[in-house]
Amino acid sequence: MKMRSNDILFWLCALALGISGCDKLENELTTGAEITLSSQEEVDRFTAKGDILKLTISGESITDLSALPVQKVKNLIIENTGIENLNMPALNAITVMMHIKGNPRLLSLDGVENLQFVNGSLIIEDNDALEDISGLLGLKVFAGNLTITGNDQLGKNEVCLTDEYGFCTIKSLVESGVFTGTVTLASNHPEAPTSLQAIGQVAGDDVISYTLRSKADIEAFKPLSDTVLNLTITGTEINSSLLNILSSKIKWIKGTILIENTNIVDTEGFFDRVHCDGSIILRDNPQLFNPQGFKGYKHIKGDLIIENCPSLAYWWSAAGDVGFSGIERIDGSLIVNPAIGLESGGASFVSLSYVGGDFVLVGSPDAGGIWNLDTWYVVGGGIKHIGGNLVFSNHHTVNGLSGFQALEYLGGDVSILDNGAGNNQEIPLMNTSDQVGFCIIKTLIEKGVLKKENPTIQLRVKPGAPLIDINTLAACQ
Repeated sequence: MKMRSNDILFWLCALALGISGCDKLENELTTGAEITLSSQEEVDRFTAKGDILKLTISGESITDLSALPVQKVKNLIIENTGIENLNMPALNAITVMMHIKGNPRLLSLDGVENLQFVNGSLIIEDNDALEDISGLLGLKVFAGNLTITGNDQLGKNEVCLTDEYGFCTIKSLVESGVFTGTVTLASNHPEAPTSLQAIGQVAGDDVISYTLRSKADIEAFKPLSDTVLNLTITGTEINSSLLNILSSKIKWIKGTILIENTNIVDTEGFFDRVHCDGSIILRDNPQLFNPQGFKGYKHIKGDLIIENCPSLAYWWSAAGDVGFSGIERIDGSLIVNPAIGLESGGASFVSLSYVGGDFVLVGSPDAGGIWNLDTWYVVGGGIKHIGGNLVFSNHHTVNGLSGFQALEYLGGDVSILDNGAGNNQEIPLMNTSDQVGFCIIKTLIEKGVLKKENPTIQLRVKPGAPLIDINTLAACQ
């Protein structure tokens, strides 16, 4: 006899809690009202009252579910409707089963951003136009069974450059630990995978992603070609020598390179040998010191993120042939935290004028040697374009905002907080003979440099002080 999942749950519960406690659980899963909505008018008039065992929404005239006030339901069936997306913003939890079936105009599962919990089964079948299930990415917990079958346009297999494409959504939910259970994939797009393991692995494509977690992984590594998509290198066994070995096996990283929680000391011997075409993330590498692998870099086509690498040096030269000082453009974000190793005057990034995303330099109240970004400005011309937010906070000795005078475009919010507090320094409100004050932000506003409508601007001299009112702050004279 094949037991239903609820039967199994009941007997497991009985072993732990006794029959009486599990009778209550069984009742909770099987009691409540059974409701059917068969027209748009019924959907619009529906008010959720009491416990709902099963809510069935069925009817070709139904095109909009956004008015449904249902937050939690045990069984939800949506079939043979005219909807193009789910659009149920109130829905938060499914406790037994959700079945989306035979909706010929359904294109996506968008509109369920508040659906966070599924405990049971999710069945998506025979929706001929469905192409996008990324609306499920808002889930926090999904324990049970996922069945996706008979959706002719869904799931064409491509390399997972984003978790929003095809079945890459499923792969993301599994890898992030949100989903635990079984996955059934069948009879979807002709080129769709039929197993979880095949998602993102394109037949005949030798450019795929890899994760290397140990010395043994690197020594045994045999990529399909010398070009990879994304590469993750993580683990305390990994040192500079192993990184050098890896550079003999690959020549080009098309996506993101993440080096995390290793004991590498040098970037030289890897980044000067392997061409990186996307984001570069160095995170939690306490021994990392030598930046010379980047001495030939001028353009980073993704993010440059350096987090918790406190020993990293940021050497520079006016010619831009040392460390990061030759980088002229970063298409994504620049994030350095903590930025305690930056050379005086911000010279470490002296050639950089364009950041397409966020510009984030966060210091430490206990260490750091920059007073401002003046060398960056005087020698290299300064940062001119920030596409996202500007964050410049918590630097040990910073007492001025020289370096931001050249800004021509700032697309996001501004946060400049608590600089100089570790060394009894302060950024003044107005310019002095040798300091650029907070007034530079008001000057940039008046010049039209801040492009975001009603940006959030947070300015503070030191911890515990009130935020500076940008409306009363004068522009620099």
